[in-house]
Amino acid sequence: MIQDVKEVNMIDRILNEISALSPKEIREIFMQMWRHIDSLNDGLTADDCVELFATALKGSSDLTYDLLKDTCHDYSVGTMTETFALLPRETYDKMFSECLKGKIPAETRLDTEALIKFLMLDNVSEIEVSIRKGCIRATHFIGSDKKFIYDTGVDDENIQWKIEDFKANYPHTWWTVEQVIYND
Repeated sequence: MIQDVKEVNMIDRILNEISALSPKEIREIFMQMWRHIDSLNDGLTADDCVELFATALKGSSDLTYDLLKDTCHDYSVGTMTETFALLPRETYDKMFSECLKGKIPAETRLDTEALIKFLMLDNVSEIEVSIRKGCIRATHFIGSDKKFIYDTGVDDENIQWKIEDFKANYPHTWWTVEQVIYND
């Protein structure tokens, strides 16, 4: 108990001394500690690290594609995962404008909602897509007349879905576009 009180008093004393310094001096102390005291990171919890990461940048202009890409690389996380896709703005703009024309590159992954919206484009006739559940891969040939979705599996089973039923049957599903058949 006495040890705990001494540690709290020591921490308060150090913080009071540091807070009396100029911002430049505080920065110098912080950066020296961060760069040269290896055990500093060991003492931080995962929540502490997230808090530092989430609040360290001064403004939105500091948050750039290159910073995020490099951070993903530093942590061995790809720039496209199950939960996010990180693209440079010019790539996104090009893909988005092509998507509005119904032009989606092969191997593009769409969730069920995006797949349905894509099917509703006037120039899209049918899409060959696949879904993967573990090591099982299922290919579907899907078309729509904007009232129903017509789903033909590789087993030639034809299903006519109401759009809402299709959504309900494939929640949280990611579809890989294999090929798009366009209307002339």
